[in-house]
Amino acid sequence: MPKLTRQQIIILSIMALVIVFAVYDFLIAPRTKSELIDIGKKTSELEAFLADITSRLPKGSLPTADAYVLSRAETGWVHDPFYERKSIREWEKRKERAKAGGGMSQRVSFSYSGYLNVSNKNLAIINGVEYEAGDPLEIEGYVLKKIYPGKVVIVNEKSGAKFDVPLQE
Repeated sequence: MPKLTRQQIIILSIMALVIVFAVYDFLIAPRTKSELIDIGKKTSELEAFLADITSRLPKGSLPTADAYVLSRAETGWVHDPFYERKSIREWEKRKERAKAGGGMSQRVSFSYSGYLNVSNKNLAIINGVEYEAGDPLEIEGYVLKKIYPGKVVIVNEKSGAKFDVPLQE
């Protein structure tokens, strides 16, 4: 058996003391009747307290303010306070422009955050998803062409543009 270090001896001795105390407390030390009576007394006090609280609560009656709030919450809204027609129309126009322009007006960004080489297969983690070379990306129209440990090459199939995305550490 290898020689124990000072730290290991201290830990083992503390553990032995804890085990000895547990054996004494659970098996050897006699339980007194007063401890059992105290537990029964505390339980009866708790039951009396709960009975007192439940007797003081009103049975089935709500204050008038609470009843009013509940009745208003259940009725339908005539006008939605969060709905703005102007904002919705502007959002729809921007969405239509992005579709008509083929999505080229918005800037696309890629996050190359991981490189894996598993059984001669290179995998790249882009925007939190694993890809192999040749896989189409979640962003429509983009394909992962090549994977290197320090960068990936992404191609836009519509325009033919190539992007070198470096590994982010």
